[in-house]
Amino acid sequence: MALAGGDALTAFSFEFSVDGTTIPNVVAVNSISKNAPVIETKSMTPDGKYVNQKMYGPNQSGEMSISVLNTGDSAVTGWIMSGLGGDQSSARKTAKLLYKDTTGSTVLTMEFTEVLVSSIDYGSLSAGEASAIQMTINLSFVDMTTT
Repeated sequence: MALAGGDALTAFSFEFSVDGTTIPNVVAVNSISKNAPVIETKSMTPDGKYVNQKMYGPNQSGEMSISVLNTGDSAVTGWIMSGLGGDQSSARKTAKLLYKDTTGSTVLTMEFTEVLVSSIDYGSLSAGEASAIQMTINLSFVDMTTT
């Protein structure tokens, strides 16, 4: 979709998948963050001039959280529980987040590698109140690309 001058990409819907399996009933994707450490070096040249430089340090992992309505879907809960149980062989996955416009066309794709579940929160329930069970899944990833 071509943008008019001054317009920005807007997403009206999104899709989140893990290893090619779309996660059903995703309510929100929050706090996608990845940091690049900066190393500062200070030195003196042979003629006595002070030099202050900055450069990137080693790659760091990132984090995000997704909120999902709990449907008991084994594709979601199986991966979460195996990861939290310490199963390193099946816990690392790839994930993809697609931002879509009003026509359903993808306007932005974010891909994440080596995704691990770091925690899960089932929220709270109140007596006498009917509500959907929603869980917030906190994820760590090694790398992120955007296309």
